Amino acid sequence: MIEKLDVPKAKIACIRNLWEKLNRMHYEDSVYFEDHFESFTFEKRIESLMKIPEGDLKITVVKEGPRFLGYCVSTIKGDVGEIESLYLEEELRGRGIGKELVESHKAWLKGRGCARIRVGVSFGHDSANAFYHAAGFFERLTYLELKE
Repeated sequence: MIEKLDVPKAKIACIRNLWEKLNRMHYEDSVYFEDHFESFTFEKRIESLMKIPEGDLKITVVKEGPRFLGYCVSTIKGDVGEIESLYLEEELRGRGIGKELVESHKAWLKGRGCARIRVGVSFGHDSANAFYHAAGFFERLTYLELKE
């Protein structure tokens, strides 16, 4: 049976393997910044998340028995909410579970008074765009980063 449950940030390591799969996907999709994803470790990724107060961080995991199959992480900074990271194993994609996670996190962010809710999609990871469009997210601004 598939279950979705929130976990405290002290348990964030339970998503390590899934996050690493997502990072590999970003590496493979990257047009310009493969070097970033190649050196981007789970420890580096969670460093900023661990500084966020527990009440401003939502981590939802998807499990089947002892297996972790997906997750969604969202944060609140001031009046801005952000879906920071979302990943589902291939076997769960297309079954509405990702949509449920995003809708649950959007409701939590709205309930916490966020005036804006956003999600960042790595350039080249185009497969995520249609999913987020269907969830109500659209391009507003594109950041370009200096690559040296």
